Amino acid sequence: MIRFEPSLIARRLVVKRGVHIAYDERFHSGVNIVRGDNSSGKSTILNFIFFGLGGDLNKLDWSDYALLCEHVWLEVELNGNPAVLRRKIDVSSQSDMEIFGGRYEAAVSAPIESWLRYSYSRSQNKESFSQALFRLLGMPDVAVEGTSSITMHQVLRLLYADQLSPTDSLFRFEGYDPENLREAVGNLLCGAFDTAIYESQQSLRGKEKEFQEVSSELRSIFRLVGGEESLGLEWITQKRASLVADKDRLLNQISEKEEEFFSSTTLQKLSLKQQQDLYSAVQRLQQDLVEAQEVQGGIEFEISDSQAFIESLKRKSESLRDARLAAEIVPDVHFATCPACYAEVLEADKSAFACHLCKTPIDPERASEQVTGIINNLAIQIKQSERLQVIRAERLKKQVAKVDEIKSDWSMKSRELSAIASRPTSKVREEIRDLHRKLGYLDRSIEDVESQFKLANKIGDLSERKKSLGLDIADLQSRIETLKRSQTDRIRLARSEIERETIKLLKGDLKRQDSFVDPKRVEFSFAKNSVTVDDHTYFSASSRVVLKTSFLVGFLAAALIDKNFRHPRFLMIDITEDKGMEQARSHNFQKQVIEISKSTEVEHQVILATAMPWSEIPEGLFVGKFSTLENGTLNIIRPSM
Repeated sequence: MIRFEPSLIARRLVVKRGVHIAYDERFHSGVNIVRGDNSSGKSTILNFIFFGLGGDLNKLDWSDYALLCEHVWLEVELNGNPAVLRRKIDVSSQSDMEIFGGRYEAAVSAPIESWLRYSYSRSQNKESFSQALFRLLGMPDVAVEGTSSITMHQVLRLLYADQLSPTDSLFRFEGYDPENLREAVGNLLCGAFDTAIYESQQSLRGKEKEFQEVSSELRSIFRLVGGEESLGLEWITQKRASLVADKDRLLNQISEKEEEFFSSTTLQKLSLKQQQDLYSAVQRLQQDLVEAQEVQGGIEFEISDSQAFIESLKRKSESLRDARLAAEIVPDVHFATCPACYAEVLEADKSAFACHLCKTPIDPERASEQVTGIINNLAIQIKQSERLQVIRAERLKKQVAKVDEIKSDWSMKSRELSAIASRPTSKVREEIRDLHRKLGYLDRSIEDVESQFKLANKIGDLSERKKSLGLDIADLQSRIETLKRSQTDRIRLARSEIERETIKLLKGDLKRQDSFVDPKRVEFSFAKNSVTVDDHTYFSASSRVVLKTSFLVGFLAAALIDKNFRHPRFLMIDITEDKGMEQARSHNFQKQVIEISKSTEVEHQVILATAMPWSEIPEGLFVGKFSTLENGTLNIIRPSM
C-alpha cells in the first residue's frame, strides 16, 4: 500500500477502569464501521479516540459511563511508526499525554522510563504532546498571529464530525474559535505551509524576542546614565587617553620632587616597598588573567563541542527518517554466494523471519516499533542541549567581561609600576601629599572612565546587535511574505481538488435536494466555517448533514489523490443518521465512502458510527459488536445509586 505523509492510523483502542478493561477493539486501515442502537455508546467510542489522539473534551462531552473509566490507551501508527498514546480521563480537560514507542502488547509491561510524558500546553522548557505528535507526523509547528500555535486538538476538529456540533459548520464546535486559527488549520491540511515558512517563522519569533530583550536592555542602560544615548566610544577613548596622559605627567612631577630627597635611605626603602607592592599586584593580576582566559577557553570549547553534538543529533534524526524510507523502498539483500568463501548459499526458508545467510531470527516489527521513541528522545536531547547552549553563552559573556576587567586592572597597575620602577621617593612632604591626592583623583577618574568605556562598548555592541536583528527581522518578514505568496497556487489547487471531490459525492446523493442534483460550484471558507453550493446557503436539516459529511469525505478523497496535502488521511464521522436522515440516504452515503476507500491504494482510515448499517457492508469492515442499550459498547456496570 502507498503511504502519503502525514499518515495517521488508529490500530487499537483500550479503555480501562483500574485493571478492568471496559473496551478493547482493533481497528484497521480503510473504512471502520462502529454500529449499534442509538444511545448504546457509539459516540463514546469515537470521543475516546478523539481524546486519545489529543483532542480536548469538556465535561458535557463525556457520558456518565465514560466518566466511570480512568485511562484511554490508543495504539496508533504515525507515518508507519507504531506508538501507544495514553491519557487519563479528566473532566477538567487539557490532561497530559504519555507516549510509548511500540505496540500495545509491549506498552502494558514496559517500565515507566520507557514512556515520555508531555503536557497539553507548551512552555519555554517543555514540549507539548502536540509538538511531539506533529514531529512524528512530519507536520510543521505553525504559529497563528494573535493566538497560540496550532495544536493537535485544532487539527482534529476538522477531522471529526461529531453529533453535538452544528451541521452547518465545518469544524467541531468550540466556544473560543478565532477565524484566523480556523483558516490556518485548513490551509495547513491543504499543504499550504511548507518547511521553509515554518523554519522562517520559528527564526522570526526567536529574533523578535531577542530584539525586544536587546531594546529593553538598552533602555535600562540609558535610564541608568541619564538618557545619554549619545554616549560615544570615541569621546570616552579620547577622555581616557587625556586622563592617562595627565596621570603620566603627575607621576613625572612626583618623580622630580622625590629626587630632591634621593639621599634619604629611609624614603628610598619606602619607594622600593611601593614597587614591591605594585610588582606583587601585577603578578597576581597576571595569574588571575591566565586563569580567567583558561576558563573562557574551556567554555568556548564546551560550546563548540556541544554544537557539534547537536548537529550530530540532527543528522541522526534525519538519517533515521531516510533509513526508514530506504528500508521501505529497497528490498532485503540476498546473497547468491557466501561473501567469505564464495560457496553457494542454501535456499532460505521463506516462511521464517530470519537472515537467509546466517539464519539469525529477524523481528520485522522491532525496528519500526523503536523509531517513535528514538525520534522523540533525539528531539528531547536536541532541545535540552540547545537550552544548555544558551546557558553556556551567558557564562561565556560573563567570563569575557571578567577577562576584560582583569586586563584593564593589569594594564593600569603595569603602567604605575613602569612609572616608578627606577625612581626613589622623596620631596617636601606637603607637596608630595598634594600630588598624591591629585593622583588619587586621577585614578578614580580613570576608573570611572573605564566603567564608561565598558558601558559604551556594551551600548555599541547592543546597538549593533539591535540594528543587525532589525535587518534580519525585515529580511525574514519579506521572505515569509514571499513564501506565502508562492503558496497561493497551492491553496488554489487544493481547494479546486476538494471542490471536485465534494461535487462527486453530492451528485451521488439520492435525489432529495435540488441543489445537489447537478452542482457547478462548491465554495467553502475555513475562516467563516461554512460551505455553499452554487451560492445556496439554505438546505433541509438532513441535506446539511449530507453537505457537511460530503465536504469532509471530499477533503479526504482529495488528499488520497494529491500527496502534497498535509491531511493525515484520517476521518471520523458520527452524524450519518442525524437530523431526520432517512435510512436509504444513509446507506447510500456509506456505500459512497466504501467505494472511495476501495478505489485508492493510498493508506487511510475512516471511522464511521451508524445505527443503520448498509446491508451490503463486508463483515471485515465492522469493529466490535452491534451495541444495544442493554449491552453497550463499554463492558462496565454503572454503580447502583
